[in-house]
Amino acid sequence: AVTLNEIKKDNGKTVVDFTIFNKNYFEPLTSEDYDIVASLVWLGKKKEEILIPLQEDILPRMDVQCSCPVDLQPVGEYFLNIEFRLKKDMPWAKKGYVQMAEQLDLNKDYQDIPELKAAGSLKVVQEGSATVVQGNGFVASFEDSDGSLCGLQYGGRYVIESGNGPKLDAFRAPVDNDNWARGQWFQNGLYNLQHKAEGRPIIVRNEAQGTVSVTYTVLSQARFKGNVAYRPGKAGQPFESIQDGAAMTSSDFHFTTTQRYTVYPDGSIHVAASIISSDPGAILPRLGYAMQLPARYSNYTYYGRGPLNNYADRKTGSFIGLYESTVKDQFVNFPKPQSMGNRENVRWCALTDDAGTGVQFISDSSNGMSASALPWSALEMTLAAHPHELPKSTATHLHLDLQVTGLGGNSCGQGGPLDHDRVKGALHQMKYVIRPVEKGMNLSERGHITTNHSCPVSISRDKAGRVTIQGDQTVMDPEPICYQLTEPGKKPGKVLTYDPSASEAPCVVAMRNGGTIKAWYECDEAVKVTATFERIENVAVEVVYVSSEEGPGGDYAKNLVDGDPSTIWHTMYSITVPKYPHWVDFDCGEEKLIKGFSYLPRQDGSPNGNIKGYKVQLSQDGKTWTDPVCEGEFENSSKEKKVMLSAPQRARYLRFTALSSQNGADFASGAEFNVLAE
Repeated sequence: AVTLNEIKKDNGKTVVDFTIFNKNYFEPLTSEDYDIVASLVWLGKKKEEILIPLQEDILPRMDVQCSCPVDLQPVGEYFLNIEFRLKKDMPWAKKGYVQMAEQLDLNKDYQDIPELKAAGSLKVVQEGSATVVQGNGFVASFEDSDGSLCGLQYGGRYVIESGNGPKLDAFRAPVDNDNWARGQWFQNGLYNLQHKAEGRPIIVRNEAQGTVSVTYTVLSQARFKGNVAYRPGKAGQPFESIQDGAAMTSSDFHFTTTQRYTVYPDGSIHVAASIISSDPGAILPRLGYAMQLPARYSNYTYYGRGPLNNYADRKTGSFIGLYESTVKDQFVNFPKPQSMGNRENVRWCALTDDAGTGVQFISDSSNGMSASALPWSALEMTLAAHPHELPKSTATHLHLDLQVTGLGGNSCGQGGPLDHDRVKGALHQMKYVIRPVEKGMNLSERGHITTNHSCPVSISRDKAGRVTIQGDQTVMDPEPICYQLTEPGKKPGKVLTYDPSASEAPCVVAMRNGGTIKAWYECDEAVKVTATFERIENVAVEVVYVSSEEGPGGDYAKNLVDGDPSTIWHTMYSITVPKYPHWVDFDCGEEKLIKGFSYLPRQDGSPNGNIKGYKVQLSQDGKTWTDPVCEGEFENSSKEKKVMLSAPQRARYLRFTALSSQNGADFASGAEFNVLAE
């Protein structure tokens, strides 16, 4: 293992101090066995190699301190790759083989290459339902109905053809390890999001900067919930098909995105988006933008982690560097097509044709972005049972994501990815730049930029009805935010101002009863974000008793109220299998006028414990219970079940009792349970 200690100055030279630790328990590391080579990498390109002398053997479980002089310039990004290369042929590899390696990040004080420049003039015209911005050698078209960049021409050639531009996307072709969460992805319709812009675009011309910005608020939701047919008796429970289920309603899962496109006279387009879902706790496979480019843009260059597939929980062995490939070679010939080609911490990527022209996508984030370029879409790979069943490729499918959920190991029993490697439906912000590419351009130097563009103001509400208003979370000096609340049936209230620089706490407004709220930057009143919320029926509850739960596996009853559909309550099975009935008691905290409840079965594809027969009782003290206020049987599906009482009743406690399972076994389980009240 190699760890960075410090970067210091020594007699006017820059020196990197690092520690080498021998993780072997019995074998020493010796200079007779390995050459230790340090490679200085600038903007992904190797500048020099330095041989690190090893003055003494490193004994097992011991470490030594080493130093390496480097030439660091103030502009650009540097890494130091440390490699242990075999000094002689061995039975398992030839001399020079890199047996161990580590990458050290030297970017403590590096500066970005200067920001985008504006030179020239722009023309804005309306063509049908599209807002069109024209400049020197380019045309950018924005579709007002869905808020997308629907067409982009550089030098008279389309790099994005009509309707194929970047749109919000949160779906990946499920891998085997996704069996813990994929059912909910289909239920939420992530595989078939439709996009609709709310209202007209807000167009602002900045004469001082020479730019034009076009801002949309976009609602993204599928038309139907997805029902998945699984192949019974097969390992990993692979699915056979996706069928449209119930129609989506306004209360079902959806995204609201406010996205601003800022167009420069040279054809560069800065995209800044604030994205929030209707369920902040929902686990998403990815979140970002998907687009199609003409198939002729088949050469793929990227500066990020590579050269192999890597994900959030499988990336540290892939070093940040400059890599060249083809879109075709990004495909991995798995027996079942699934998510592939992902690269983490990508600073920029470019797609070009054989003439060297095309388009470059640059992250405006210090951590970069996730990116993949493949001959097929995520849905096409999902629906193909084998590689030979994929349709003929007609386009290059590019994903630019602010984050991709890790893979975990659930198909082998180790569980899903850790919490910090999961993408959730809470507020996210993403910024990136689209730039034209001409033959001979230095993409590395163009790929590090700074901008002064902020993500639009975002508005989100949690399950308790608290609305949070936030500005750009990445800027050092956030702008004050103005907001105005209109309660149901009342006139708009006063305009209030929140200054994030004067308070560490976010701006929170109580809106459990619903209403409309508008928010905008004090310095940018032209761009206002509006959100309308309905009254919340769900009551915040606590599990106070459960008749049976599988504690050792973590399938506790409290998972029913954690807002995470990937976690479940399951009755005990490891030590003994208690028989029906099974019940859970919920405490509403105070007396409520209870109207009903909702029950979401487990979403990992397993039928074990899915409840059939049920009854509900109420109590004022948690000890004395009423006769059943409702009882019945659920349909056999993984969809959420919503049951309303014949008449609302006052109570503090609710007991949900499972009377039987769908498959006749004695298990009971569930993903989420909500109490509905006035």
